[in-house]
Amino acid sequence: MHSDAPDRPADALAEWHIASILVHLRPERSPDVRAAVAALGDVEVHAEERGRMVVTVEGPHEGRIADRMTAIHLMPGVMSAVMVFHHAEPMAARSADEVGTARR
Repeated sequence: MHSDAPDRPADALAEWHIASILVHLRPERSPDVRAAVAALGDVEVHAEERGRMVVTVEGPHEGRIADRMTAIHLMPGVMSAVMVFHHAEPMAARSADEVGTARR
């Protein structure tokens, strides 16, 4: 598993990664899972239906996406967390504010 600490210098960031994860969970654990997901950072719950949740993850490299997906998969009450979409775009396509946030 990758560390949350940057494994590349901030000025070496060339891409920004965005992924969607489909999470299957025990419906009675939904409030707990939602709170744990929100606490991860770089993660947002976009939709939730009984036993399913759609989560997006953003980060400066694919390792961040993998870390978040693994963390969600290991949460109590989660049965599976599967990536259903992944997109990488050049940092040059992002605004100066977005790039500043990515380097933190």
